[in-house]
Amino acid sequence: MIEINLLPHIEKTGARRIGGLNIDTRYFIYLIPLLAAVLLSIHIILAGVAAVKGAQFNSVNARHKELQSERKELDSLNKDYYAYMSNAKTMQELDRRRMNWSGKLDRLSVNLPSGAWFNEIFISRDTFTLKASVISLENEEMNIIDRFINNLKGDKAFMEGLGNLELGSVQKQLVAGYDIISFILTAKSGKR
Repeated sequence: MIEINLLPHIEKTGARRIGGLNIDTRYFIYLIPLLAAVLLSIHIILAGVAAVKGAQFNSVNARHKELQSERKELDSLNKDYYAYMSNAKTMQELDRRRMNWSGKLDRLSVNLPSGAWFNEIFISRDTFTLKASVISLENEEMNIIDRFINNLKGDKAFMEGLGNLELGSVQKQLVAGYDIISFILTAKSGKR
């Protein structure tokens, strides 16, 4: 038997016209396993990537746990370091505020005029007090005291770190026929 197919060529081969394109529907059957194979390979690749990333995460997490004790030790060292630095700053501040009293006592003796002497020297944290006496055969005791105070005020090495030098009480007394004047000088520490 001879079969004559008078259908147009497109319909003879099983091709169909979809949206203006001639598509052969026979090939769709081959496309389904191909699509399934592509999806399966994508899933396999993604599962492999997830396994590698999971292994990397576990490795990093284990390393993090190993470093936990070292981190605690480092935090302890940092705390000690900051405490040390705080103490060092305090010591630097104290050193900056420290006065060279031996130098100041030397400057006192250099500026001491003849006929004057020291009775007592008090040095506290923020006050310097000097009790002294003076005698003069020419009755110039007050001039000697003024000259002594002016010399001290003009001595930068002595006045460094001290505030204004002030004359306190002045007392005159007669000892063995000579007038002796006792006086007190005070100065506040300028460094705090």
